[in-house]
Amino acid sequence: MNPTPTITVTGAAATSAIPDAMGISLTVHAHHEQGAESLACASASAREVIAAILEVAPNASLATTGITLAPRTNWRTDESVMIGYDAHTTLAATGLAVDAVGLVLLAAVDAGGDSLRIDSLCADLTDPSLALEKARELAFADALAKAGHLALLAGVRLGAPLRIRESPEAPPPHFKRVTASPMAAKSMPVVAGSRELAVALEVQWELVADAQEPDAGTG
Repeated sequence: MNPTPTITVTGAAATSAIPDAMGISLTVHAHHEQGAESLACASASAREVIAAILEVAPNASLATTGITLAPRTNWRTDESVMIGYDAHTTLAATGLAVDAVGLVLLAAVDAGGDSLRIDSLCADLTDPSLALEKARELAFADALAKAGHLALLAGVRLGAPLRIRESPEAPPPHFKRVTASPMAAKSMPVVAGSRELAVALEVQWELVADAQEPDAGTG
């Protein structure tokens, strides 16, 4: 029995959506001759930064994502000399409203002072389902158009779809510039941009042969 002829194509599409939430990563640093004192100073600064963030953004989700304590050395007269300890505490604040990020950064810097370092900022969608649904529709339409064209060239037609597989790998987010949200004059202006969500679908169709035209001389 001959296997059913099939065709497999990949359709791809992307849609844009404006992020409605942002996250920031902050690190508090402290240096002291004694390791315990260095860690204690970093802990105290971290508590002040956490309190300041929650005061301006009470719904923020906070997490400690890193704590390090390491010796600091310096070269003196061709030898390494211990000069103290460096302590770092890294905090992540997520679920922030876009127009609140500037105020959060300002509050964190005021609380942490020179010990604070802003590591990164990222934008996200709390519910990307609608944008992904639209991207899937466009990706399937792209696959259907490709498969239909190839079937036409081959002199056959498409049957039922036999298999659909969505690519598990998503491309990195792509951001486009948009107007900054209004905020307090002292706060850092933050632009959320537009996030691009991409979908790739691998679709397999059955191929069906067209009915043969009857010969003109038969009757």
